[in-house]
Amino acid sequence: MTADIIKKLTALLTKGIETEAEVVYLLVGIRKLLEQQDAKKQYEYLTFHCDWVLHPELEGTTAQRVLKSFDAANAHLRAPARFESLPDELQREVTHITTMAGFQHEIDNFLTSNGLSTVDTMRPEGWAHFIHLYSRVIEDCPLVIKMKDQSASIVSVTLRVEHPTQPPEENVLFRVIWSVLDKNGKSGNFWVAYSFSQNPRPTIVQAGQGKQ
Repeated sequence: MTADIIKKLTALLTKGIETEAEVVYLLVGIRKLLEQQDAKKQYEYLTFHCDWVLHPELEGTTAQRVLKSFDAANAHLRAPARFESLPDELQREVTHITTMAGFQHEIDNFLTSNGLSTVDTMRPEGWAHFIHLYSRVIEDCPLVIKMKDQSASIVSVTLRVEHPTQPPEENVLFRVIWSVLDKNGKSGNFWVAYSFSQNPRPTIVQAGQGKQ
């Protein structure tokens, strides 16, 4: 079964991922491989992001760890304050989560370790393009705080994608916005901006010279 999944993912990644449905197909395939290889604990962020495309609400261990970081940030930002005023370690944690750096690192490592191309191999700015598709898949699927955690100041975190009202002709500009809802019904946002070309030139995977 593992060989069959890898064969299908090879064909998908070689062609290049262009649709939300293909993002889901890829992450479902990766999720199956993680199960078969007993590698979920080794790739916690990758497992977390795979699970997010499969469930309307997510309450797992990694999700709760992510929410605790947002909860800690919310406690600091309840009074008028800027993100830069957060403690350095908490700034790094929230930035790591909102930029999906752990997701990018682990999906690249996992695909490479299985002899597969990464999601950005076939396209310039491929990670931004992939995140655009992935974020649209999980839009409005909230991470929720477990009810037994009465100490939390927040209820949920929801992700959405925002585009400029007048999009440019050549590049797709977008922001991934993480909206934090607290127990008082108030919300605050963290966001990350991206861009990618609508009409990319093909990426040269290999080049060389020789005689015929």
